[in-house]
Amino acid sequence: MEFKYKAKKNLNEVVEGKIDGGSVEQVLEELQAKGLVPVSVEPLAGPPVSAPPSPKPETVSSPIGKWGLKNLVLFTQKLYNLVNSRVELLSALRLLEKNSQNKTEKLLLGEVVKNIKDGVSFSSCLSRYPQYFPQFYVNIIHTGEATGKLKDALIQLLDYLRRFEDLRTKVKQALAYPIFMTLVGAGTIFVMLTFVLPRLAGMFEDFQAQLPLPTLILLNIANFLKAYWIFIIGSIIMLVLAFKIRGAGKESVFSRLKYHIPIAKDIVYKQSVANFSRSLSLLLQSGVNLLSALADAGPIIGNPVYVSQLEQVRKDISQGMPFSDSLAKFKIFPDFFVQMIRVGEEGGRLDSVLADIADSYEKEIEADLKVVSSLIEPAIILVLGLVIGAMVIAMLLPIFNMNTLVGG
Repeated sequence: MEFKYKAKKNLNEVVEGKIDGGSVEQVLEELQAKGLVPVSVEPLAGPPVSAPPSPKPETVSSPIGKWGLKNLVLFTQKLYNLVNSRVELLSALRLLEKNSQNKTEKLLLGEVVKNIKDGVSFSSCLSRYPQYFPQFYVNIIHTGEATGKLKDALIQLLDYLRRFEDLRTKVKQALAYPIFMTLVGAGTIFVMLTFVLPRLAGMFEDFQAQLPLPTLILLNIANFLKAYWIFIIGSIIMLVLAFKIRGAGKESVFSRLKYHIPIAKDIVYKQSVANFSRSLSLLLQSGVNLLSALADAGPIIGNPVYVSQLEQVRKDISQGMPFSDSLAKFKIFPDFFVQMIRVGEEGGRLDSVLADIADSYEKEIEADLKVVSSLIEPAIILVLGLVIGAMVIAMLLPIFNMNTLVGG
């Protein structure tokens, strides 16, 4: 069958022509192999067909539950080790199923093995379980199957997932100590108010003189907490659970807060850009066309506003607008990012430029985390010290006043 195509050759040049192919997908692959970015492909005997994202097969409902990034990394590592040892794919999956100690993984692999035995391709099997395997993961596996380089696809995914996990772990570790210090300080203050101060209240009642105002305020707070502490803790737990509840496809309230917290939002933004760039780079390196790659990498950026804008970017590209020009219009990324993308488009090495951008942002995040850690820890200690010190002074003021009266 003959097709008429329209594709971008470089930043400012759009070419058109005719090409023979068995299907739209085959034509798209041939155009990409020639270094062109497909915009539309039109069968001469039918209506125009825009270059679409990779098809997403119907998902299968499964009682298995949810999987995490750590398990995905371990699964990819084990599968790569077996495939690299020249174990046939189905046999490798059976071995993993047999030796798995994780109930979720065992059930999942059992379903995948059954589907492959029924004639379904490995990538199609994985695409049926999006709660475990994101679409970009499925696309990389599909490319590896199609080119006979599944081992290479697995090592690419393993490298990507390890970087992703490592970056997320560094962010968590940087925040763990400040959070721990805050919780310990809050616990100390709570114990002082609910257990220590009430024991001193009886001694204060024996004073003939009027208690100082700071001591009265502290006693009132302590009495309130002592009377209602169960209800307060219960309310906090219910509030946390309510905030964590989310609708289908929506982030929890806590997840959305990270985009607005002054110190954290910059690190979260850079982490999102790094993850998006790394994912898009990996997809492009694997031969996925830009439109499909954006569809798969877009949700990784996290922020719902940016995800929506990236969908509009895809529409602009499908209409012939350069990737960099569309990004500049929406201001999702800084000028540096857009300029690097433009350089990558003009030089025909967008995938490597995106990898360089990801490396740059990951280094910035590491530097930012060191600065934040070095500043926030002393700040928390200082604040907690001032609060606890003020409480101690308020508790001792009546005693100081009594000594002053006796001395007088």
